[in-house]
Amino acid sequence: MNLRKLTLFGVIFFAGYWLSIGAHPLVESVYASEDPAAPDVSLTKLLDGKTVNLSDYRGKWVLLNFWATWCPPCVAEMPSLEGFYKKFKGKNFTVLAVSVDKGGVQQVKDFVKEYGLTFEVFHDPESIAADPFGVMSLPSTYFIDPTGKIVSEARGGRNWTDKVITDYFSDLMSRQ
Repeated sequence: MNLRKLTLFGVIFFAGYWLSIGAHPLVESVYASEDPAAPDVSLTKLLDGKTVNLSDYRGKWVLLNFWATWCPPCVAEMPSLEGFYKKFKGKNFTVLAVSVDKGGVQQVKDFVKEYGLTFEVFHDPESIAADPFGVMSLPSTYFIDPTGKIVSEARGGRNWTDKVITDYFSDLMSRQ
């Protein structure tokens, strides 16, 4: 009987391990987009409430990240997203982080201050900008080239400063 329990535990443990490594690959889930045209959505700036359009950033590489303060993978990836921004910001690149928090802007402002985020942050409580991208889970990230085409997508949290990821994006940006 003990051997049977041990075997069952081993099978369950192995299956859980296999699923966990398959569910969190680094680059395998950063993939080329099927629909290359980025929707020209309007974004509301967190700090001053002004509205800009995604097309205002044409000519730059854009990492568009949809997230929320209540989302553990979103919170976990924010420090590395800040590191990614700092690494690439001098290379015709920007990060646009769009919070879909339903509450007021103060909780998002407090979060931005607490984490020392220096990239642009927007507030989209009604998911007006998120919906055209088909955002179904958080975080969802889209890498948009200077012509406005989505070249890569990532669903779920990442360590954006991982060498594999930064090398991938360095190579991608160097091709244009």
